[in-house]
Amino acid sequence: MPILAAARSAGRTEDAAIAPHPVAPRVLAVAAVVAALAGCGSQPQQNQPDARALLLQAKRIIDGAPSLHFTLSSSGAQGSGTVISSGEGDARRPDGFTGTLVVMQSGFTVRVGIVSLHGVFEVKLPLATTYVATDPSTYGFGDPATLLDPDKGLSSLLVEATSAATASRDRLRGEELDEVDVTLPGARVAALLTSADKSQPVKGRIGIAASTRQIRRVVLTGPFFDARRESTYTLVLDSYGENVTITPPA
Repeated sequence: MPILAAARSAGRTEDAAIAPHPVAPRVLAVAAVVAALAGCGSQPQQNQPDARALLLQAKRIIDGAPSLHFTLSSSGAQGSGTVISSGEGDARRPDGFTGTLVVMQSGFTVRVGIVSLHGVFEVKLPLATTYVATDPSTYGFGDPATLLDPDKGLSSLLVEATSAATASRDRLRGEELDEVDVTLPGARVAALLTSADKSQPVKGRIGIAASTRQIRRVVLTGPFFDARRESTYTLVLDSYGENVTITPPA
C-alpha cells in the first residue's frame, strides 16, 4: 500500500509538471492584442498620401471651380509702406473679384472696397462715394482677380513648390484635412500677394479637404511686411462653385 500510494503521488506530480500553465493562454492573448494594436498604429503611415499627388489633385479641383469665396487674415502685419492685413471676397473665373480688403498705411487701418474685372482694378476708399480705377501695387499686393488663374493664381503655387512633405491631419470647421508642408519661391508668392524681400523663400502649409480635395486653408510664413522679420498670412477658401455676379461699378 505505501508503494501504491507513492506511485499515485508520483503520478500526480508528473501530471502537474506536464500540464499547461493556466496563465499561458492569457499571456498569448495579450501579446496578440498588443501586436494587433501596434499594426494598427503603423497603418496610417503606410497609407499616408503622397504630398505631390495631393497638390496635383488640389490644383485640378481649384482649376475646375468657376468661383469661390475666401477669407484672409494675418499675424505680425507690421512694416513700412502699404500692406494688406486682412479681407474677404469672391473670385470668379476667369478674371473677376469683388470684396473688401483691410490695408495698413502709415500706422492707419483703411478698409477698401474692391472690384476687379477684365483687368480693370477699382477701389472705393472710406468716405468716398464712387470707385476709382488704380493699380493694385499701390496698395502693396497683386490683383486678387488672378486668384483663380491656373498659371498665375493660387493653384500655380502648388506645382512650383521646391519641397513638399505630408504633415499630420487636422480639422477645420469639422472637416478633416490632409496637410502638406511646402517651400515656395518668394518671387511667385510676391506676384500674387506681397513681399518685402522676394528673394527669400516662403514656408507654407496647405490644408486639403480629405473628402473633396478642395484647398480649404493656406498658411504662408515669410518676409511679407519686413525683410528681417517673418509674418504669416492665412487664407481660408470655401463656397466652391457659388453663384457670383461681378459687374463694373456704376
